[in-house]
Amino acid sequence: MKMVMKHTKKGKVIKYLELFAGIGGFRLAIDRAVKSLGLKSECVGFSEIDSNAVKTYKANFSVKENELDIGDINSLDSIEKIKKIPKFDVLFAGFPCQPFSLMGKKGGFEDSRGTLFFQIAKILSIKKPEFFILENVRGLKTHDGGKTFNRILEILTDNLDYNVRVEMLNSSDFGVPQTRRRLYFIGVKNKKIFQQVSGIDFKNKNIPKKFKTTWHLLERNVDEKYYLSEKLIKTILAHGSGNYWSKSEINRLTACPLTASMHKMHRANQDNYFSDDFIYGKFNKENIFSVNKDKNKSRIRKITPLEAFRLQGFNDSFVKKAKNVGVSDTQLYRQAGNAITVNVAETVLSSIFKIAV
Repeated sequence: MKMVMKHTKKGKVIKYLELFAGIGGFRLAIDRAVKSLGLKSECVGFSEIDSNAVKTYKANFSVKENELDIGDINSLDSIEKIKKIPKFDVLFAGFPCQPFSLMGKKGGFEDSRGTLFFQIAKILSIKKPEFFILENVRGLKTHDGGKTFNRILEILTDNLDYNVRVEMLNSSDFGVPQTRRRLYFIGVKNKKIFQQVSGIDFKNKNIPKKFKTTWHLLERNVDEKYYLSEKLIKTILAHGSGNYWSKSEINRLTACPLTASMHKMHRANQDNYFSDDFIYGKFNKENIFSVNKDKNKSRIRKITPLEAFRLQGFNDSFVKKAKNVGVSDTQLYRQAGNAITVNVAETVLSSIFKIAV
């Protein structure tokens, strides 16, 4: 295998490029994965156009002077510019999901954001890294009757000569209490290594659970600004109106998927809300939960940014550092909703590196 890893006295170094980096979920994932295996990782460059996400990214990672801060991926508008990217082993891209989302307009490749996939393909064709991991929403698989999904696979396999495995992975299977199903495209150049990668069961790795349920990760004392007014509670708890009906449920032990727009607050069938009697409840020795009847069940709040980041597998320090550089709650909610679940990517990477490195 033609890895470009360099060897140091402390071990092997895996180089990577992170596209559509957001706040650096893949970067944190590979940092954790290599550490557990006694390896090292090195970022050669990253791209992200959201200035607030970049603030959070740079507040949490030691971005070196020699790393390429690409910004808009469309700035790589020539073969010459792509060739100047330093060699790397792995390409990451949580490429824009809006064109393929079940909640979006489903424009697919007709949407300008959808065509950004071709930028990824162009970089893969020129730089030819040994591995790539692409992440997107599950709606991509059924968009346009499956034509979009099949076209992407065709490009990755037939045009770019990668062996590709596609997995639908749910965050709740990877140590965080959030239902979040996402597609992972795992590309491998080497056919022999791919045969081994194909046999990995990513979902049964006995991932340690830092937070067993949402109750375990909730903050007990938060600012009053996170609590809902009586007027807003009626809207939040409404099951629907007209021809639309969906049961609105609060106090879920496993959270529903975080969204980039959760700062706006939707009905409880879309977002996550908790009442005081639940927040201050408890599990007994038999692991049976009971609410605290001394607390007001009509006092309901939304999740905090810290809780949202916990649901995505980030450390508490991540939010603290972002706030220290002036990132607002609104932006933090958006960033958490757009992020990958770190635990999922970490598991995929560590599983592959155990075989390939």
